[in-house]
Formats: sequence, C-alpha cells, structure tokens
Amino acid sequence: MKAAMEPQLYVHTWRFLMVGVLCHLWVFGQDLTNVWILILLLLALACLRWRFALPLWTVVIDVCLCLVYAPYTTIGYYGLALPVFELAVRGRVLIAVLPFAILFLYEATPGLLFLFLLQALFVGLFAWAALGNQHSYKLEVDKQRKARYELERVKLELLEASESASQQAELMERYRIARQLHDHLGHDLTGASLALQAYVHMQEPEEARELLEEVQKRLERSTVNLRETVHNLTPVARIGVESLENVAQQFQYAAIRFHRSGDMLLVSAYQWTLLEACLKEALTNVARHSNATQVRVELQVTASIVRLLIHDNGTMTQPSLAGSGLRSLQMRARAMGGSFSISRDDGYLLVCVLPLSKEGAG
Repeated sequence: MKAAMEPQLYVHTWRFLMVGVLCHLWVFGQDLTNVWILILLLLALACLRWRFALPLWTVVIDVCLCLVYAPYTTIGYYGLALPVFELAVRGRVLIAVLPFAILFLYEATPGLLFLFLLQALFVGLFAWAALGNQHSYKLEVDKQRKARYELERVKLELLEASESASQQAELMERYRIARQLHDHLGHDLTGASLALQAYVHMQEPEEARELLEEVQKRLERSTVNLRETVHNLTPVARIGVESLENVAQQFQYAAIRFHRSGDMLLVSAYQWTLLEACLKEALTNVARHSNATQVRVELQVTASIVRLLIHDNGTMTQPSLAGSGLRSLQMRARAMGGSFSISRDDGYLLVCVLPLSKEGAG
C-alpha cells in the first residue's frame, strides 16, 4: 500500500517544494514586500489540491495570480511553474506549454526561467506517467481480485450443488431399493405368509402338500431375489472409510498407523470426498517435503462431528506456505461449516473437522 501511494506523495511534495523556492526568492531577493500575498495564495491552492481533488479549471487561478504579479516581480514568472506542473500531471501537455509563451511578452531574461519551467513540465509528465501506471496497476489488481472472488463463489456453488446432488442421489437410491424390495420380496413373502395361514385350516392332505410346495417356491424365489439385490447393491469401488484405509495402505514412503472410532455411517458421501482429499494432500506433502518415518492417522466420528487427524514424526526440509491445494481444502471445509488447520511445529499436522447432520448419512 505504501508503494502504491508514492507517486501521489511525490506530486504533493513537489508542489510544496516549489512554494518553498518562491519563498526563498522572496526572502533573498529585492522584490516587493507584498509578494508574500501571492506566495500565500499559491500555498493555499497547493494545500487544497493536497486535501481535495480540485477540477482542472482551477489552474486558471494560479495563472491569473502569477500574471498579476509578473509585471512587478520575477516571482510571478517563477510561479508559473505550478500551473505548468498541474497541467502536465493531468496530461494536458499542449496547454502546459502555453505559459512558456508568456515569458517573451515581458522584458525579462527567459534563460534560467525557461529551464525552471521546463523542469516543472518534465517532472509533471513523469508524475503523470507514474500515476497512470499506478491506476493501471490498481485496475489489474481489482480485476484479479474480482476474478478470484468469482472463482471462490463458483467453487462454493459447486460444493453446494455437489452436496445437494449427493443427497438427491441418496434419496433416489433409497426409493429404488424400497421399490425393488416391495415389488419382488414383498409379494413373495406376503404370499408365503398367507399360504401358511391357509395351511393351518387345510383338511385335504393333497391340497396341504401343494400349498407347502407353493410356500417353498415363494421362499426360494425370495431368497434368490434378496441375494441378487444385495449383490447388486454392493459397491465395486471402495467408498467411505474403506477408501481412506486403501489410501493409507498404498502409501509407501512411511509407516502409517490408522485408527478409527465411532459410527462411520453417520458421515455423508460428500464429506467422505473431502476427508479422502485431505488424507491424500497430507500424505503427498509428507512424501515431498518431510523425512518422516511414521504417520498417525486418526478418524473419529461422534454424534455431532467427524474429525480427521494426520500427524507425522518428520521435519520439513523445505519451509513453504500453504499451497493452492491446502487453500482449496480449507475453503471446502469452511463451506461445509467445518474447520481445516495445519501446523509444522512438531512434524506435519493436519486436522479437518466437519459437522454431521442430525439425520446422518443413513
């Protein structure tokens, strides 16, 4: 922020420096004693420009004040450096060179005075370029900040959409299982139950035998349907805590002690996705930046939260700040209402805590 304010600070400094030069000419010169009024008015205008963004037309006031005193004192000519500078700072180069023509309308030696105004012009142009670069830099920073906020907003929306889609998929799967059990097992088991009730009151042995055979067929068909339903519902890929355990088993750079406790069914599918990403990110950092020989992984599920802790016994060989992966995980954890923290004081420690919904995952 300090570097961004330097061009404007230089502009204000130059204004007051020029007023100081006019004071020096007045004190050590032999000009009129009432010249201090001109200097005071120019100082007042400089102070106003320091405090407020005065419009460009106010430069006319500086020019008029200097022209009023120009016939009586050379300080009036030197005072033109201020409006020349102000016009150059605003980028009005063609207008800024007009005061140079005034030098030749009076009986004054324009040599040193011309160089004095010329330096005011060049300093003003330099300040104009610096302020322009500063403005472009601010616009670029604002553009990048806006893009970053927009990206974070999109990420949060994607997280919310993923959570909603997970819940919808869970409900649809429950509905499908319920319909499948009702259409296949429900009818057969109900029929078998009714047949057994009728068997109690059956008098004919032949009819009773046929009824028992029908019950047997229904029960066998129900058993087959139940076996097929369970087989189809069994996931091929590892999910939940099994996925985390598989990631830990595949890690070869250090020994991992995996400990879990609590009811894992309380954790929802989208939360497992984040926990798995946290474990992979932590183990990746251990493999790249640590000389650890052991890693402790603790997964604790309570009635209200799920807590994942990864801690190794190594030291960081390359001190580094949180990368984009860790920042993304932190943002995702916060979007779920949880917390994500890391520490490098004693090895590498990563802790992710997520709140559990009251309904749970089941």
